Amino acid sequence: MKNSKKSNILPNIPAFCASVCGQLHLPLFVDIETTGFSGARNRLCLIGTACLQNGSLVTEQFFAESPQEEAALVAAFDHLAAQFETIVTYCGNRFDLPFLEKCRKRLGIQSQTNRQKQYIDLYALAHSYRHLFGLANYRQKTVESFLGIQRSDLLDSSEIVTAYESYQKQPQEHLLAQILLHNEADLIGMVQLLSLYAFERFLQGGFTIEQAGVSAYRKMDGTQGSELCISCRILEPLPATFSCKNDLFYVNAAKNRADFRIPLYSGALKYFYPNYKDYYYFPEEDTAIHKSVARYADPAHRLKAKAATCYSKKAGMFLPQYEEVITPAFYTEYQAPVSYFEWNEGCAHDEPLMHYGKHILQVLKTGK
Repeated sequence: MKNSKKSNILPNIPAFCASVCGQLHLPLFVDIETTGFSGARNRLCLIGTACLQNGSLVTEQFFAESPQEEAALVAAFDHLAAQFETIVTYCGNRFDLPFLEKCRKRLGIQSQTNRQKQYIDLYALAHSYRHLFGLANYRQKTVESFLGIQRSDLLDSSEIVTAYESYQKQPQEHLLAQILLHNEADLIGMVQLLSLYAFERFLQGGFTIEQAGVSAYRKMDGTQGSELCISCRILEPLPATFSCKNDLFYVNAAKNRADFRIPLYSGALKYFYPNYKDYYYFPEEDTAIHKSVARYADPAHRLKAKAATCYSKKAGMFLPQYEEVITPAFYTEYQAPVSYFEWNEGCAHDEPLMHYGKHILQVLKTGK
């Protein structure tokens, strides 16, 4: 293990990312370079690590000059990792961590699986926003580019194996420098990718309502409709802009601003009573009335209510919701997938709109 590189560097790490590091109990960032995808058959070239210490990013890279140094490489990493409670990777749950475990088994090294440690995979975090971001893929470089993170390395992941094989045949400092630089760029990128947590804070309600009101808009068929427009201030500025919509909601978010647009339903909707056995349904009036009152009506004009006919109607302006976030909830039909709540001036208060805004963001995140 000829090259063990340890350095203090001060990249452009946002203060928010440093703050998240503190909340994660100062984690160890880990990225490996290998000769293939199978830990049982292929070898480790390099294990890179990084952590924040006293405002500096400390990187340490363990490089295997030969196959004989692979066991020492793993042992050196395990000794370092034992000092940390949290391990952060990018796609590590799928690749880095299983590869290391298979390497240990192949080399006869005791497994280091520790259920008390916290393992964070930033790929899983980034991929959870796929319906919001709409990226072509969620490789680390793609997500970094979306967030505006600049890299300094020259090699792509697919070129590392070729560079390492060339170095094995004829060691050259420029090849080693390129391999180490690529690994270091991945580590620095992971620290900067902690800015993804700003999206999570926003989705969980990290915003305040500044303005809400109804505006006219023109529908696709040329007719005029009404929509609710909500303007918000995001408490933790987002690292990138995104726009997302489905059939009911539209959101645009940039830095510390977010705008919601939701078409209003104008007309009559149904409120379904839960205890239908206590009601009669009157077809001529198209409504259900409680038995305590309806029993005095002519039996010829009433029917025993069913779950699907136990309702009363209300006309007004309504906003859609996929769950009964705001009640009472109204429907177009029994068990329709979307419910509605009535829009009125009372809904313009911060608390109900905050609940509604969080609901919209979660719906768009899950891709409904």
